[in-house]
Amino acid sequence: VGSEMCIRDSVASLPLRTRATPAPAPSAAPARARVTQRAFVDVRIIESYTMSEVLENAALRGRLTLGLYGDDAPKQTTRFVQLLTGRRAGRPAEADSFPSLASASFERRRPPELLLSGPVPGVRELRLPESLGGGQQYEWNAQIVPLAPVFESVRLRHDRRGLLTHRIADGGTVFGITLAPAPQLDRDWAVFGEVLEGAEPLGLLAEIEALPFLTGEAAPDSATGRVGAAVYAAQRSAFMALTQAIGDTRADERVGRLLRRVEIVSTGLLPS
Repeated sequence: VGSEMCIRDSVASLPLRTRATPAPAPSAAPARARVTQRAFVDVRIIESYTMSEVLENAALRGRLTLGLYGDDAPKQTTRFVQLLTGRRAGRPAEADSFPSLASASFERRRPPELLLSGPVPGVRELRLPESLGGGQQYEWNAQIVPLAPVFESVRLRHDRRGLLTHRIADGGTVFGITLAPAPQLDRDWAVFGEVLEGAEPLGLLAEIEALPFLTGEAAPDSATGRVGAAVYAAQRSAFMALTQAIGDTRADERVGRLLRRVEIVSTGLLPS
């Protein structure tokens, strides 16, 4: 018994660092959503106008290749495919009338985290009176089209750049692309896809992001000092005068409006 007590006392007196402690388990990386469909959005960035036309030799063209998360966000993926193709599945093209993103544009940058498309021209939101049940309806080509808000449980997080997202409570045709991790969007927005970096390095997205944008009366952060502010003011004044002259609806002052036109000229699906 005495020898057992001596062994216990000697073990207890060992330095703490000699005692074996289990190594902490490595934290698992967040699972990436599976891409179920590939799509494309072709854009042109207008560098120069005349009073009557866009100068094609002054327009930068490029393609964003997208991956859609049909398993994690099936309802919004279905809606987005409809907007990419301009038709609903199972309906003959000649008998269907559905808005297409191919006539939309990227119109707004919400610094620092989000690039937003504009609505498809011609889509009109209708607010039904309470006597008819209230709520939102959308009209396109004199027809009511199903563009009500999409509600589904999506557990994906806005944890990196290049994610496709939409505001949960909003219907219509507007979507966004994250420009940075944006956890503040997780409550009110839902991820449904991504810009595929392997197919399209995010150079075009960076090109769009770098464009100057309207900020009301204030110059953007990049326009520092009197010279920068004067250049910005002159550019803004010329742009506003031209857009008003050619009937561009973006002549309205809105915070975050891109100062150059970024038109979506073609959209569609790609082979998987």
